[in-house]
Amino acid sequence: MVMRSGLWTMALCLVLAAAAHGAEELSIEGAPSDTGYNVGSEATIRATLHGETAGDLARFAVFADISYIGTTAVSSVQLDLNGKEAMGRAQGATFEGAWLIPNEAPTGVYSVTLRVEDREAQKVFARQKIRGFAAYRKLVRIARLALDKTFYTVGDPIECEVVLENLTRTPMKGLKVEFSNANYPWISLFSSAGAAASDTSNPELAIKVLREHLDLPGRSEVTIPMMPAGRAAFLQGQQVAVMGAGGPARHEKLAPPEVDSYTVAVWNADRTVLYDMQFTTPAIVRPPDRDLPKPYSRNFTHPYNSDIDFTKYREFYPPGMLSPAITLDRAHTLYRPGDTVRIKATVKNSTEAAWRGVTLRAEFTDASGKQVQSATLASGLALDKEATRAVEADAWTIPATTTPGNYPLKLALVTPEGGTLATTTSDIAVNSLPASLMIFNAHEDDEGAYGGLVRVAVEAGIPVRVVFFTSGDVGACERYYSKPCGPNEAREFGMVRMEESVEALGHLGLKRENLIFLGLPDGGSGAIWSQNIKPSNPFLSIYLAADHAPYGNVLKPNLPYAREPVIDLVKQIISDFHPAMIATTHPDERHVDHRTANWFALKACQELLREKRIDPATVVLTDVSYGAGGFKPAPYQYDKVTYYLSGEAAALKQEMLWIYQSQDGNLSEGMRRPLTELPREEHHLRIVDWQQHEGWNE
Repeated sequence: MVMRSGLWTMALCLVLAAAAHGAEELSIEGAPSDTGYNVGSEATIRATLHGETAGDLARFAVFADISYIGTTAVSSVQLDLNGKEAMGRAQGATFEGAWLIPNEAPTGVYSVTLRVEDREAQKVFARQKIRGFAAYRKLVRIARLALDKTFYTVGDPIECEVVLENLTRTPMKGLKVEFSNANYPWISLFSSAGAAASDTSNPELAIKVLREHLDLPGRSEVTIPMMPAGRAAFLQGQQVAVMGAGGPARHEKLAPPEVDSYTVAVWNADRTVLYDMQFTTPAIVRPPDRDLPKPYSRNFTHPYNSDIDFTKYREFYPPGMLSPAITLDRAHTLYRPGDTVRIKATVKNSTEAAWRGVTLRAEFTDASGKQVQSATLASGLALDKEATRAVEADAWTIPATTTPGNYPLKLALVTPEGGTLATTTSDIAVNSLPASLMIFNAHEDDEGAYGGLVRVAVEAGIPVRVVFFTSGDVGACERYYSKPCGPNEAREFGMVRMEESVEALGHLGLKRENLIFLGLPDGGSGAIWSQNIKPSNPFLSIYLAADHAPYGNVLKPNLPYAREPVIDLVKQIISDFHPAMIATTHPDERHVDHRTANWFALKACQELLREKRIDPATVVLTDVSYGAGGFKPAPYQYDKVTYYLSGEAAALKQEMLWIYQSQDGNLSEGMRRPLTELPREEHHLRIVDWQQHEGWNE
């Protein structure tokens, strides 16, 4: 299925056929006044009818037909003509109407179709689908949030003011308001296996209860005045190189000043329902005896100017790798045993003297430097000064017994006497690959762990699908808008992140139609897995304020945020594609979305196995966990798996992360590595016994 965010920007103009009695050609366009609305509020729909004079408008009635995607029920709203004055053809006639969204209306995405009726003919003149809107259910909102200062010395008290708003007519009782060092409450800071993510005893979280047992009357606002919320401490605690007076850089042991943000969260009384969460403005924390070096926030390319390496920016390729005489096409550098390496190059005489009888040779070596193949690509070349010649030839049919790995390549122009005119170097990588590959990710940018494998598969022509469970609607949302995020901002930010994935994977050569988005809520996977199992009891997202996927560009709009429908959809995805290899996140990740992405995928595989709808020999990979914690460890057994990358593939993998501008792509670009420092190996783990242990985490 093709995932196209462009559905939101589809053309809204329809040319209507002329009426039987000779009316002029008409067109209609329109859109909702906003991208989403809270239940209980009015969704305003506007439309413009072009091509008729005001005198003819009495013939037409314009309606908006509104439907919850996935259902057949329709609510119709007649749009009223704005103004009574006559309108010419150029301006058109504008119509507007409002639909009062019932309080009990389901959250998610709604479609809107404009319908024009001809009163004289008593029939529908035309229909035109326009951009829809989302309905969300936001109960409590952090309306304002402020710290008392910008600069803190380590150990200073931090004070915070919070303004809460009840968006409903129903009183909200027993609320708990917390201030914390933890940016996201669903990322465990524990390393011990049995620690619970809700445990507030960990001092690293630095949780301070600002108010508990707080009652908030309907449609009211309450201010928690400026009050002590915690103490300033270093969250990063990194070392930096600081220039001494007239001397070389020295590494300071004392942590430098740093930019930190804090989190305010609103929970129910027993801390099981998160109503809202917002981030404070950035604060600078510094040691008591100095305020240098000056730190930069995530909106800048480097955290400190000392991170800039001016040497690495000068040359990406190492000296001697590139030659003005030999230009190598590096588009295809990844192969399988049995493939044939075909070299494409352009030879140019960059000297003053003419070349006669020149030979272009290729030599492949293994990692130890031992030659494994040599070939003559072209011979008898005759080139005058500045003349060029394109060369394309097979250089190596890789034996089926070849060991996977990285194989350096050297091209040399040789004179008839055996002298060397010019050389250039590159490398290829050889890997054994499955027949097809499917990758399940928690968030957009998590596929970076498998970026090399994706490129290997793309160059081999192997079918690939990449699936994203969540839309990543929380991650850095405030940074993107430079303001707190409401449901509309969060949903639109989720679309930003989805489009970044399309572009990032496109940089690796994977087309948009090979990406599948499910639109689950960022940070909500744990609750969906353990608490909201049935579709009748979906999880209400903290940022999206919806319990069904409120996106029109996902595989199944209005997918209930509940475990069973998610598992069913994953089973459908796997069954439709029949992947020989499934890759996903590690089951023990400290980020709840990461580990639960593995649980969703493995649960679907295990159910399909019981139903005899999946090959038990299907290979399942996980990436290497970046930090365990927050749940008991999975009982699986693992084998290490390595995929090898050429320098060009490693460069593409590095560059794809720059496209994630919303996720510190600027920092990734600022810390780019030259070709010689890029890792040529990508390490994963194979779950040997994925067919077993079903239900260990339920």
